Amino acid sequence: MVGMIVRRTALCVIAFGTATVSSGQTVVGRDSAPGKYNRLRDISVRPGTPIAPARPDVFGTAALGAGVTFYDARFRRVSQADRDHPLVLAMAAKLEGLTPEQKLAAVQSMVLKQVRWSHDLENMRVADFWSNAAETLERGTGDSEDIAIVEMQVLKAAGFDPRDLYISIGRHRRAGSHVVLLARTPSGFMALDDQVGQPTPASSVAQFTPVMTIGYGKSWIHGRRITGMTARAGAR
Repeated sequence: MVGMIVRRTALCVIAFGTATVSSGQTVVGRDSAPGKYNRLRDISVRPGTPIAPARPDVFGTAALGAGVTFYDARFRRVSQADRDHPLVLAMAAKLEGLTPEQKLAAVQSMVLKQVRWSHDLENMRVADFWSNAAETLERGTGDSEDIAIVEMQVLKAAGFDPRDLYISIGRHRRAGSHVVLLARTPSGFMALDDQVGQPTPASSVAQFTPVMTIGYGKSWIHGRRITGMTARAGAR
């Protein structure tokens, strides 16, 4: 639990998890793959966002700005890679002429047919790693975040605004730690969850509970709205 007190006059929010927030220092780690990726840079660097992405108040939660987090560097790397890769473009071409909602259904169907679920320990020999979209498509295997990243990059190549696509990290009642893709459409936020197999409105109660969501230049932690009282979320 988050060790903090959230006070509001008419609204309180209890956060589900603790965001790993950086003070703007440079984090250096091992190369994620020999010769493929640079070491992590200063994770406080973010793309310029004159128009901020919409706040993802999804699945009955309230999203609170999280500042700079560890996941920003991962998101920045995968969101900037492979958008023009032939495998990504080939999938995006099949979405031409579809409505946003139809694009979501089509891309999820295509990706789930091409990518077999597999743990990072099997794919990359590490416990947790976010693969670039083309790397996952070439390998044909990936876990929940790899699948979400492929869907995100294909949708961007098919014309989706990057500000309308988010990676949401949380807990699934059956699968445990889990990642889904959130997409903002004219009809509201939709969730692409590989455990479900088809896009679902992110306004409904689901098996997935978001803890942190990363979007274009911004991150959020999620909590529940409690009206008319002061909420204390302390370590227990």
